[in-house]
Amino acid sequence: MGRVRKRSGPISATELMDELGKDEGYQEKRAVFEAELRERTEVLRVAEQPIVADLRAAGIDVESVWDLVNTSEPYPAALPVLLRHLERGGYPDRVMESMGRALAVKPTVTLWDRLKALYLAPRSAGEQEGAAVALAASATDAQIGDLIAFLSMEERGASRVYFVRPILALGGDRGRQVLEGLRGDPALGKEASALLSGRK
Repeated sequence: MGRVRKRSGPISATELMDELGKDEGYQEKRAVFEAELRERTEVLRVAEQPIVADLRAAGIDVESVWDLVNTSEPYPAALPVLLRHLERGGYPDRVMESMGRALAVKPTVTLWDRLKALYLAPRSAGEQEGAAVALAASATDAQIGDLIAFLSMEERGASRVYFVRPILALGGDRGRQVLEGLRGDPALGKEASALLSGRK
């Protein structure tokens, strides 16, 4: 097996990659990693095909749900399709999360009650994460009470952190007071303190 040679001065990233490229063990591990990554990617691609097909039927031409997450173009016709599949469930966590992230746009607020129901009784970690992201991004000041109530749901774990920023942005003095009360919270305190001090 090759070895990374010793040298007296600093090594550049290019030189390091060249040296690692000569290491047979590194090459084998890299090949295994890349094969596993391709396999996981293909599993997710196949899993999301029913969603992609329904999106195309609604006039949304995408190869993946992530195409919606990465666009700045509005896609109102996609929202009910995405929520229907999110409610159906049964997809891998990464696909469930991608649907929630694609729903993380302001017009999704019209679907608030259905998204809230998913967050209150998630069937998977991906569903919980996706619903939290969508709720946080779509909330208006009319939903501030729900956002604050979500914070007290300790069983929802770290997903509650998504609600901290919109509470501050939408809640006015009440929102600031809520965040002040979170400073010592082990899960939410860091985010609350950073936002209150203007570091984010």
